[in-house]
Amino acid sequence: LWAGGFGRLSTLQLVGFGASIVLGVLLVIAWRNAWPGVRRRHQRWGALDLDQMMAMDPAEFEEYVAQRVFSHRGYRVNNTRNTKDGGVDVLVTDRFGQTAVVQCKRYRGTVGAATVRDLYGTMIHFEASYAYLVTTGAISDEARRWAVGKPIELIDGRELVEITKSDEIL
Repeated sequence: LWAGGFGRLSTLQLVGFGASIVLGVLLVIAWRNAWPGVRRRHQRWGALDLDQMMAMDPAEFEEYVAQRVFSHRGYRVNNTRNTKDGGVDVLVTDRFGQTAVVQCKRYRGTVGAATVRDLYGTMIHFEASYAYLVTTGAISDEARRWAVGKPIELIDGRELVEITKSDEIL
């Protein structure tokens, strides 16, 4: 191309060359606009404190829990955000194929027994083996008593911060 110059190219070749440049520029612009969302979805989260978690919007908090708490420990994760999830924010599968439902609550207050009962019903509905309730807030004593003997793990804000600092399997 450069040795003979543009004069040796036919009109069709010039149009193709110009269209290739325009297409390339459009692809670069589209990728650049999409990059922040792609980077956010595949971000490797570090451990955060409660104030940082509370500063997130609910979808970001669900993604943080999905990635930092579960995916980080080898679970296969399906974040159900932006869907009518029926009380399930994240579905996780362990290495044995056991499925668990995860409900994320970015609360400042206390999660009560009614929420845990609803989660148990959701776990049964989805035929999951286990359920996790993950909150930035506290969990009431009544809720903890109700969950005893059931395949439900309750993770309050203090525990969540500690879990995200470690690499232990849940």
